[in-house]
Amino acid sequence: MALKKGLSQIILRGSLKECLELTKATGYEGIELTFRAEGEFSWNASASDLERIGQMCADAGIVPCSACGGGGTLTSPNKDEREAGKESVMKVLHCAAALNINAILVVPGRVTEEVPYDVAYYNALESCKGLAPVAEELKVAIGIENVWNKLFLSPLEMRDFLDEIDSPYVGQYFDIGNVVIFGYPEQWINILGSRIKKIHLKDFKREGYQWTPLMEGDVNWQLVMKAIRDAGYDDFLISEVSGDAEAHRKTSETIDEILKL
Repeated sequence: MALKKGLSQIILRGSLKECLELTKATGYEGIELTFRAEGEFSWNASASDLERIGQMCADAGIVPCSACGGGGTLTSPNKDEREAGKESVMKVLHCAAALNINAILVVPGRVTEEVPYDVAYYNALESCKGLAPVAEELKVAIGIENVWNKLFLSPLEMRDFLDEIDSPYVGQYFDIGNVVIFGYPEQWINILGSRIKKIHLKDFKREGYQWTPLMEGDVNWQLVMKAIRDAGYDDFLISEVSGDAEAHRKTSETIDEILKL
């Protein structure tokens, strides 16, 4: 399919109905749903609850294009904590499958003084290997997002991590803005290629160390869009740019301009 515009519920407030209305009114075609342990978007939702969510999206004319959530960590030295983290990821995978969502966002954990880099890497690797068969069975990809967690600081490292798991259903959820402080997003996309399952849109300005509206930071969108197309990516581009309704509308219009590059 052609590239489409999505909006992440991560940056929205309100009920599902309110989020869907805002998403539609500001020009997006899809919404990324955020699941939690409890509430309207619980990863423990019943089949009827998920059917209701799917119907509300359909009635609003909005595609549920991604899902995120999961509690705990996949990197902890504590096995029980890792198992709890894996369990929550599995629950989100099942929710996504029920809603015909093809990929979910997963942040495996972080490097800390108590969790050294090599330990975090190995535990994340083993956890994702364990989750891969579930993702494959459900046909919902796990997208490991690059975030400021002191882990996966290089596209080569991310590539090798994913290749060792060796599953078409474990890839990267690539956040364009998150790498700007220490790299160039187009290089990540060129290196990771078809391993990329979903994309978050953000922009960042190194001078002043600040998030900006799209096309006002240091992302070279011309090169990024070329890399996205060269990679054969044809899924949703999902905005994670914060703001009120007017800001979301302006971001939507800016994405239209980016898509022309």
